[in-house]
Parts: sequence; C-alpha cells; structure tokens
Amino acid sequence: QAAGAPAAAGDGPATRGHAGGAAGDAPEHDPDDLVAPLLIRWVAAFLDHGQAGWPMPGRERGLFAATRDQLAAPGVLLPAWAAGVPSELRALAARAVEPEALALEELARRGSPASWPSLVARALLALPGWAGMVAVLEARPELAPPGSPRPRLLELLALRLLLDRHAAAWAARVGAPAPPRGAPAPGEAAAEAGAWTLFEAAQLAELPPSRLRRWRPEEAARALAEARAFDDLARRRTWQLAYERRHRRELLTGLASHRDLVARGPAAGPPRVQALFCIDDREESLRRHLEELEPELETFGAAGFFGLAVRFRGVHDAEHADLCPVVLTPEHAVEERPLDAEHHARWRRRRRWLGLARAATIGQSRHLLGGLLGAVVLGPIWAALLVARVFAPRAAARAVAWLEGALFAPPATRLTALRPLGRAASAPDADAGAEEHLGFAVEEAVERVGRLLEDSGLTRGFAPLVAVFGHGSSSQNNPLESAYDCGACGGRRGWPNARLFAALANHPAVRRGLAARGIELPPGTHVVGGYHDTASDAVRFFDLEAVPATHAADLRALQAAVERARALDAHERCRRFEGAPLDLTPAEALRHVEARAAHVAEPRPEYGHCTVAACLVGRRRWTRGLFLDRRAFLVSYDPTEDPDLTRLTRLLGAVGPVGAGISLEYYFSRVDDERWGCGTKLPHNLTGLLGLMNGHQGDLRTGLAREMTELHEPVRLLTVVEATPAALLEVARRSPVIAELVGNGWIQLVSQDPTDGRLQVLEDGGFVPFEPEARAVPAVLRSFDHHAGAREHLPPATVRAGLVPA
Repeated sequence: QAAGAPAAAGDGPATRGHAGGAAGDAPEHDPDDLVAPLLIRWVAAFLDHGQAGWPMPGRERGLFAATRDQLAAPGVLLPAWAAGVPSELRALAARAVEPEALALEELARRGSPASWPSLVARALLALPGWAGMVAVLEARPELAPPGSPRPRLLELLALRLLLDRHAAAWAARVGAPAPPRGAPAPGEAAAEAGAWTLFEAAQLAELPPSRLRRWRPEEAARALAEARAFDDLARRRTWQLAYERRHRRELLTGLASHRDLVARGPAAGPPRVQALFCIDDREESLRRHLEELEPELETFGAAGFFGLAVRFRGVHDAEHADLCPVVLTPEHAVEERPLDAEHHARWRRRRRWLGLARAATIGQSRHLLGGLLGAVVLGPIWAALLVARVFAPRAAARAVAWLEGALFAPPATRLTALRPLGRAASAPDADAGAEEHLGFAVEEAVERVGRLLEDSGLTRGFAPLVAVFGHGSSSQNNPLESAYDCGACGGRRGWPNARLFAALANHPAVRRGLAARGIELPPGTHVVGGYHDTASDAVRFFDLEAVPATHAADLRALQAAVERARALDAHERCRRFEGAPLDLTPAEALRHVEARAAHVAEPRPEYGHCTVAACLVGRRRWTRGLFLDRRAFLVSYDPTEDPDLTRLTRLLGAVGPVGAGISLEYYFSRVDDERWGCGTKLPHNLTGLLGLMNGHQGDLRTGLAREMTELHEPVRLLTVVEATPAALLEVARRSPVIAELVGNGWIQLVSQDPTDGRLQVLEDGGFVPFEPEARAVPAVLRSFDHHAGAREHLPPATVRAGLVPA
C-alpha cells in the first residue's frame, strides 16, 4: 500500500492520524509532524545512492541497526520529545531485540491483533514516499547501485512505531488546545450545514424564498435528503462524464468526416521515404509536418523501444541501463564500441582528468578552506557561466558544445548488434566485456525486427530509404527530465534502440531471415537510425557513412524536410508557452525552444504529454492530413493483414498499458497536483539520488509537477481501434490486461470498422453506434493556418497539404 500511495504536500507527512493514538485526536503537536523530520533524516542517509560526501556508518548491518546505533550514540542532539529514545535504544541493543520482535511489541501495546493491519498501514502511509521507496528497493535491489545496502520495510515499521510512541506520549503531556471561542455546538453546526445545502439547491432550482418558507418540516427534510444524495462526488462524476463526452464527440466527428474525405480521394503511390516514429503524442505534429512538406513520405508509429528490450551501455556510460518498458526484463546487452581504439584512449584520458578535477572541486568546496578558496578562484567563472545560461542560454549552450567538441570529441562508434555465429546467449549482467556476451543471435534479431514490422503493417512496399527515429528530451536543471524521455524506453532516451533497429534491419543475414518469414526487404532499401529531441527539436542521424551513394539524394531530401519540419513543429509548440509571443516565425520559434532547453532557470522546457487525450490504432491512411493538436498517440496497425487478431492482441497488450499509464499519470496529477502529483517543481530538492522532496526534510514526491500538467485536460484516454466490435471483445477475452483497462473504465474504447469506418463506443459492456455531429470540420491548407495565434486546445481539422495528392 505504501508504494502506491500519494505523496504529501509540503514538508510534512501525507496523512494525519498517527499510529500512536486515535485518528480523530487533534493534539497541539501532531506526532506525525514530530517524527517525520527525524525519521526522514536517517532513512535518507541510509538509502543514499552516492550524493552524500560522508556515507552513514554501519549501513551494511541494515536500516534498523544503523539508525539505532546513531540515535543511541552519546552526545546525539535530539528534540525534546525524543529525549527518552537513546536510552531505550541502548536497552534494546543490550537485549539484542530484533526489529520483528520490536514491531510486534509495539503493535501489542496499541491493541488486539485485529487492529494491527490498520495500525501498520497508518504508520507506513504517514510517509508514503519514503515507505514506498524502501518497499521497492527491498523487492528490486538491482535498482540500487552495486554495493548499496538492502532496506527492509519491517525495519522501517519498527523504527516508526517506536518513535510514534514517544512522540504521542510527549504530545499528550503537553496537552491539546481548547476549542476556538464562539465555535458552534455539534448539533448547531449540522443544522447550519443543512440550511446552507437547501439554500444552494433552491438557488440552482430557481425556487423563490417565499416557496421555501411554505415548506413543511417533512418537505424540507425530503428536499434536503435529495440534495445530499447528489453530493459532491456525484456532481463531480456527472461533470467529468460530460467533460469526456464533449471531447469524445469532437474527436470522433473529426475522424468520421476526415475518413469520408480520404475514402473519396486517390490511393497513395509508392513512397520515396518511410519514417518510423514512436507512438508518442509529441511526434504527431512532427509526422504531420513532414507529410505536408513531402507528399512522397510515409510515416508509421510503434512503441519507441522498437521491440528491442536491451541493457545498453554507451561509450560515455559507466553502467548498463535498461531501454524497454519497466514491466519487461531485458535478456540482451548491447554496447557502443569505438572504432578507433587510440582515439578512444585519448578521449577517455581527457574525460577522466576532467572528471577528477570536477570531483576534487566539488569535494573541496564542502570544506571550510576549500569552499573559501573555491569561491574566490572559481566563483567568478561559475557566476559568469550562470549569468550566461540565464540571459543567453542558447549562445551559452552552443559555446559549451563547441568547447566540448574541440577538447572531448567522442570517437566514431558501432553497436554490438549481433553475436558471432555459434555463440550462445548469456545473462546481460555477466561479463559484458566479452563480445560473445553481447548482441542478438540472428534468429532473435529476425524475430524482433519482423514482429515490429508486422505489427506496424510495414511488410511490403518498402521505400528506398527507411528512417527510424527514437526520441528523448534534454534540458538544464530539471530533476524530472526522465519524465520527458521515452516511456517505452524506461524513461530514457530512445536513440540506441533506433540505431540498433537500423543496424539489425540492414544486416544481410537478418534480411534473409525476414524473407523466409515473408517480409521482403529489397536490396535497394536502406534503414537509417535517427533521434528527435522533443525539448529543443534537434534531430540527429546515425551511421550516415554506411548509407549507399545511390541513396544520397533521398537522404538529402529527408534531411531538408526534417530541417523545415522541426521549425514548424517548434512553432506549433510555442503557442503553448506564455513566454513565447504568438507572432513568432518558425525560425524564431526554433531558436526559442532551443533557448528554453538550455535555460538553467526554465521550469517549463517542454510540456511533455500534457495535452494527450486519445490513442488511435490503425492505418495512417485514415489520419494522414488530420490535425490532432499533438493530443493523440498514433499506433500503426493494418487489420487486413491480421485475420486471427494475433497482432492486435499483441499490440494492444503492449501499447494499451503504456498509453493508459501515461494518460492516468497526467490525469491524477492534474486532478490533485499536491497529493497525487508533486506540486510545483520550484522548491524540489534532489535527495540521495533517489527522488525529490520539498525543502530539506519532506516526503518523497510522487506524480508529476504542476509545470507539466497545468495545460492538461483530465479525461480518460479515448482509444479508437480500427477493428470490429467483435474483434475488440475477442482481444479483451484473450488479454487480461486489456480486459482490466476496459472493464474497469480506465480508458474509453471505440471501434472503427475497417471496411466502412463506422464508429461504435463501448458503453455499459456493449458497443453503441456513434452518430457524428452535423457540423463542418475545419479545412485548412497547412497546419500553420489552423494553430497560428491560438493558445487553447483546437478541434480536429483537415490539412489539405497532408492528404495524398490527386
């Protein structure tokens, strides 16, 4: 329970009602507020992952023993309420009392075993962030750096219960405050509340006061009962359903109208370039702009790890990192290796010198003399750099990038994509330095590349050039940066997956295996990997030296289109930023987002998924040229190639939980940004390399910051799938994950018939036909004409330049 509970607002605990007394008590000194600062201090020191310059002594003996010895040490400074804690802890140490026995003893003091579950929950949920972190690291110790101690939730519970008892006893001795003067008696307060409820209901019903005065007591009681039945929760639910209905009708009307238009138009010709993007809603606009600029370009959408769950270590990295959804465990390791060993050795030596200098500077700055000398010698330099990053962030970032390129230019690299023939797979955390332990076997690569192409509907009609784009987000001074990166890559940047997919798809052995699988990647098709930074709108391509000369013209056309599209994408994004004027040109907008990403004091480098509201699963033909305002996940799927629904079951089982999870994360953080979100990011401090807290002794915050969700409309994800109602019901029967999402109402599900496009909405266990509104859907030449000058959410519109030309 603690791991999934909401975090607190501010520095104090998340809940009231401590484990040492009745939940309804209101002492002058709340024991939760007394215990939290002390407990946070020691738990944070124990869990520290490398931020502290002086590690907590005795951590290898466990949380309970290490904290007990520190609190029981002679001369330790403790608040008044904890004056008796050291002597009791010394007595416990002398008796060799284990945390299990202490927890049982403390629970027995508070009540019978029947009350223990609620007492335990209340004790742990008083600090749900810290308790949740202990629970996670106990269950998954591999998430902590090597050599880190493994915490136990039971040890935290024992400490909490002991400290709660001392705090509750001290608070009881101090006493509770008297009720405020003039406070009404309980009966009077209830009567006043009832009268106010009737008054509000009468106002909404437009009943005059004369009518109310003629009511008999039983009539007033009946009216009050009816008003109270439609309570705050019922009103909020009704409002929410109406809110979602308005969005659903707007989007589905746009989809139906656009499909009718596309069905009357010509079929697409052979593409010159194909581009595979992540399903991320932030890529919707870039895909749309590319298709407007290049009619012969075709785009597809797939989960951004591209079916390659790997543990990756880049040439810059000290350790491997999992690049896959968090529910998956990678079975393969991949490394980025330098091509020039001598260049790499020089580069590593320089980076090592720089790292040692930084470590020495930071370490000495924490001492009295070193801090003084550092402030005198290095202070002006750092101050100048800070000023530059605030007042000229774009120029400062370019200068730093130029300097790093001149002094620390990284070597050319390759990925360990395939294992040598005959080598067996091994655990990715084994001796990763040996070549035979890295990469995929050919048959494994064929399976993963082929599955992704099949699920995306990209199995024939390949263009000469196919680009695969991963994505991520880079910004300065942003402790929530991973929340802006690729969710399908575990909150990390997806460029290694895109580059790896291209390397595997280009390999002759893999292509022979794909041909045996029925997927003919012709010799004239080349796959290139790329990366899109969604904060700065920078786009990078990989391994361009391997692109054949015969594809040079196609590559130049793609690069030119990307260069123009990213400026248009930046312009569309800038309308959301209050600090960006609405009359910016695309070139000015691009400079603006580049500056935002490099600004050291910018709390909104980008808004992430703040506008997401829908997930569209189907062929791109029916949504190409439709303005969706960066509000939809776009998942490619061809129902005509999936007669047994195997691909759809697999696809929805993967993207359904990812899309719903992102949507609900924003939903709940927006509904209550202090309790389910993490409030504003401005007072956040990074603690122990574990998480964020407000101030210096707050609870670990969960959810998303206000600066990420303030534009979000909290609606459940509207998932439109190009499949019949019968097909969707069959998928839900096969997939427990989809059945749970749909059956429990976490998402809204809509069927779009693959043959005629009819829409049917799932309501109360059955599909109900949707009738589009009789209104004209806007039509514009380019996306720019629709969104220019508007900051608010916009309805769907047909973009004629994005349609397949006649």
